[in-house]
Amino acid sequence: MSQAGTVIKQWAEWIRNKTQGPLFKRLNTRLLFTLTVLAALPLVIVGVFMTSVTRESISEYIKIQHQEIARRARNEVDLFIEGPRTILRLLGETKDITEMNPFNQSLLLNKIKSAYPIFNKIVITDSLGNEVTSSEFEEHLTNYHADPAFETSIKGQSFFSAVKFNQLEEPYVVSSIPIRRYDAIVGTLIGEIDLTSIWNLVDEIKIGEQGRAFIISRTGELIAHPDKRKVIQKGQVLDPGILLNLEKHFETSHVFTSLDGQEMLGTFAYLKPFDWVIVIEQPVAEAYEVATRMLYQVFVFVGLVIIIAILLAYLLEKRITAPINTLLGGVKRYGEGDLDFRIHINKYEEIAVLAEEFNAMAEKLLENQRKLRRVERLAAMSKFATLVSHEIRNPLNSMNINMQILKREIESPKGGPEKKRKYYDIIISEIQRMDNLINNFLMISRPPRFDFLPNDLHMILDEVILMHEVTAKQQHVKITRSYWRKKILANIDRDQMKQVFHNILINALQAMPKGGGLEIRTRISREYDRDKHTVSILQVEFQDTGIGIPNERLKDIFEFYYTSKKTGTGLGLAIARQIVEGHSGTIEVESTYGQGTRLSVRIPLHSQETGIKESRYAEVR
Repeated sequence: MSQAGTVIKQWAEWIRNKTQGPLFKRLNTRLLFTLTVLAALPLVIVGVFMTSVTRESISEYIKIQHQEIARRARNEVDLFIEGPRTILRLLGETKDITEMNPFNQSLLLNKIKSAYPIFNKIVITDSLGNEVTSSEFEEHLTNYHADPAFETSIKGQSFFSAVKFNQLEEPYVVSSIPIRRYDAIVGTLIGEIDLTSIWNLVDEIKIGEQGRAFIISRTGELIAHPDKRKVIQKGQVLDPGILLNLEKHFETSHVFTSLDGQEMLGTFAYLKPFDWVIVIEQPVAEAYEVATRMLYQVFVFVGLVIIIAILLAYLLEKRITAPINTLLGGVKRYGEGDLDFRIHINKYEEIAVLAEEFNAMAEKLLENQRKLRRVERLAAMSKFATLVSHEIRNPLNSMNINMQILKREIESPKGGPEKKRKYYDIIISEIQRMDNLINNFLMISRPPRFDFLPNDLHMILDEVILMHEVTAKQQHVKITRSYWRKKILANIDRDQMKQVFHNILINALQAMPKGGGLEIRTRISREYDRDKHTVSILQVEFQDTGIGIPNERLKDIFEFYYTSKKTGTGLGLAIARQIVEGHSGTIEVESTYGQGTRLSVRIPLHSQETGIKESRYAEVR
């Protein structure tokens, strides 16, 4: 399978796995993902294909370039070595060399050495290995009988030695051939060939910053290397196993691991006559630096195009899903009870028609809600009228009896002022009771009107607590206050909010007939409204240690006329909730039966009214 095909398969598998998650169940996410993939996938395929072709092309070009360098170096070395050997071979085949006297031979050898400085020395030996003459005009005292050059050539074969070094640590090799006369070997011709020029040739080959060239025998012996000490010390620079596989490959390139663990691109040119190998090596990272840089540029280009594609896909997705989100937002507000809200969509005819249908539905729901409220209010008034008629009858009978008794006491000369005051107070109490019943009736029959003015919430709480302080002491109830700040100003209706706290405290005290504790806490928090705007929420909590409320009754305690007390009317908390909702707030209750109840009043405020940036102030009494 090609690299591009592999990438496509991997992308398909990745897409299949990613689209199984819960995030992709959303329309906008799936749409954005689909548009991005459609835009980016062709670019990724083209990018992978371009990078693959580019890397292969550049890699092949670099290998060819290295092979050309190695081929030229091999030709130069071959010409450099074969030249002196050819001279020795021609000299050995000359008949005059055997007929000359030693002086003329030495003179000839000296001329050849002068004409070809590559020779350090040229020597002629007899058949016993004794030096007959040389290019140095010196006494012939050297015996080459045990020298490998003489031993090989006296047998009729040419000889080529390994690299040697003189006292100045200069490299040379020894080459020898047999001297024949009438098909008989009468001596040998031995020449020392200077390799300094080969070292200079290796030094002149430059391959990048870290690349280098060297010559090595197939047995692993260095012939020439930029680091001369390695040649002199016979250091190892290449795995011998690599050289053994080059016998049939005169020029080849492949990647191998150097002795120091570095990935190298190596090119090998074999010099068959000498069993040498010219090696051109360069670190892979440097050799393919151009390819890597081009790949990086291609990836950057593809990445930029993909980012642009994602941005365009995002904008397109927003344009498509914006009306859908508007529609969903409107439906959510309808679900929250805001039936006065209307959805406005001018684009996309199909969605606009759907929005108009939702608006019409909301209008009908609002009208039905108004009718239902009127019916509920009439039903409530009817029920309350029955309750009032029953409740008023009792105080009226009581008033009638007490007024008759008061009349007798007034007419009687023996009537004392204490008895008159007693009956008078009873009559006033019953009148007050009827007045409360009528006020509750009026509050239910028509919504309360609010007079919103800046008021100190803590001052209102303190006044309500003061009203119930005597009752609390009589019942052994300890009231504790923990306020957020010393003063909180809020736009609220003072009297209506005072009624809310009054009703809550009455219920709390009634829940603790045998004593307990009531903690009143205030705090302000930051929250988000349905439009994702930050608002400040004032929260007033009433935590008592009373008998608690069973779970099955919690949902009913804010309903009109619901009560678990024999003398209750079931209006206190219902009226409290009506007033709190008139302040755009909520009232919540949590209770554990047998442990106590926590009732929370939450009212939205403006930040400039609360001063919440100031440090918290707690007051406990």
